[in-house]
Amino acid sequence: MKTIKNIFFGLLVVLGCSSCNSFLDVTPAELTQKTFYKSENDLKSALIGAYAPLNYEQFYGGIYPLYLTGGDDLSFYQRPNPGNPPTSMLLANANSSTAEIATFWKALYEGINRVNLLLENVDNNKEISQDIRKRTAAEAKFLRGFFYFNLTQGWGDVPLVLESLKKIDESIFKSRTSKELVYDQIVTDITEALPLLPEVKDLSHTGTITQTAAKGILARIYLFRAGEHYRDGVAEDANTRKYYEEAKKWALEVKNSGVHGLAPAYDKVFIDLSADKYNSQGVNESMWEAEMTGNREGEIQAAGRIGNTIGFGSRIDYSQVDGIKDNTGMVNPGYSYRFIYGSLKLYRMYEQEGDVVRGDWNIAPFEYTYAEDSKGNKTGVVVGRTYYFGKKPKELTEVEGMPCIELAEGDYKGYPDSQYKTRCAAKFRREYEQVVPKAKNFTPINYPILRYSDVLLMLAEAENYLNGPTELAYDCINQVRTRAKIKPLTGLDQKSFLEAIKKERAMELCFEGVRRWDLIRWGDFLKYMGNMQNYVNDEDWNPAHKYASEYYQVTPAYNYFPIPDLEIGSNPLAQNPGW
Repeated sequence: MKTIKNIFFGLLVVLGCSSCNSFLDVTPAELTQKTFYKSENDLKSALIGAYAPLNYEQFYGGIYPLYLTGGDDLSFYQRPNPGNPPTSMLLANANSSTAEIATFWKALYEGINRVNLLLENVDNNKEISQDIRKRTAAEAKFLRGFFYFNLTQGWGDVPLVLESLKKIDESIFKSRTSKELVYDQIVTDITEALPLLPEVKDLSHTGTITQTAAKGILARIYLFRAGEHYRDGVAEDANTRKYYEEAKKWALEVKNSGVHGLAPAYDKVFIDLSADKYNSQGVNESMWEAEMTGNREGEIQAAGRIGNTIGFGSRIDYSQVDGIKDNTGMVNPGYSYRFIYGSLKLYRMYEQEGDVVRGDWNIAPFEYTYAEDSKGNKTGVVVGRTYYFGKKPKELTEVEGMPCIELAEGDYKGYPDSQYKTRCAAKFRREYEQVVPKAKNFTPINYPILRYSDVLLMLAEAENYLNGPTELAYDCINQVRTRAKIKPLTGLDQKSFLEAIKKERAMELCFEGVRRWDLIRWGDFLKYMGNMQNYVNDEDWNPAHKYASEYYQVTPAYNYFPIPDLEIGSNPLAQNPGW
């Protein structure tokens, strides 16, 4: 069962995105103490409404992982017709009127406004248990901090709004608040919320925030804040070390809690996301997920796009094919546009480390085999898997009763990706979805906001910065490497250990929306993106995908998102440099 029950998605109709031109000028729907917030169910519904923007297509439901954070050195946008690309951060052709940027800004402020309304009215009915009211307020405060972190991470200085819009004088929106003050408010919100947040009590508590997940998010916030000086082109100051200390503190508290661990099988972590399961291996690795549900048929409109846009499925749409559309598994592997391919840089990382466990899961090692008619034309019916040369596990002969074969070395006929090492991203696989019929464009695959492996790697990084590669730092990174069945690290100096962390985060967390931010906070974004031309020119990069060189041509402006034109027009806000 999804933690966020389907019934509450009806609230999206009441609290849906406004159709007004500028979000900062919106007067929200009339949800006052006279009509709402009068019962425990009202508070629960309002809290679910505050969580809801996480699931929007503008956020984890699709746009954010693809068009906003997809532009990094580990991936590129693959499309069959490169002549008419969309404008986006992903393709390095964004501008201040790019729709996906504006709708993400709007979704975040909508979430903030819902939180503010809830906080202002949570104590209206004192007959509701104080514990329930305090916990509701705590989760809401955390969400406000998280929404503001996403705003600051993307845009830097942003308007800081701590009251519902219907109570705020228009003049408050005339300027942006310093990101340092916004960070301070983020930390205040989350640390005040922490003691009242629920603890992890079972393996399925992943759809709403918990104490340990909030601590992991705090570690992420502090690490990004520690690297802010890089994107602003200034030297470290006395606060940098303090931010690393805070990141270490919160990540270490997660580790020492004993609540979380690494699941034995890496691939099953992501199969769970597709199959509506939660930590099915008996270990709490997935700490917080954006929960998608259904297929957007009927009243429930809460499915996302992960797997359909970033991930692996069939190139054939079975959603209207009788006899197939209501099947799961390989018979109906679901349709995927396969917009994102893994870069040659990522592929070679796995090769260099001998990392088959993660490499052959995150980058597609096979193509579906389709039946052929008497003339050799593919019928579209899946009858097995055809693995690229060297990629089929030796012991694997069939899946679901269908044969698994391997291409011979040099056999590229009909499988052009086998000749090159730029192949489809496959971390999110539609084959494992259980909701039928499988829709062409929408999936129930949950999006991983925070996993324990991320916390371990953050802890290793913070410890290395503060004290060098200590036993603690090695323990954290080597737990992740051991799960991947690659050689543990030892004997590195501080600089080499940091480089190992950067590589490990790439191999472990690719396609999970964190790489772009990692590059920015390390001060590597422009350098790493500029170096990608060398990979594009390599003979192992598919010549049909050479157009991807354009997507790595970022300027210093891309360290930030542009403030949407619509907001500047309605609320005179200063634009970010270069936009």
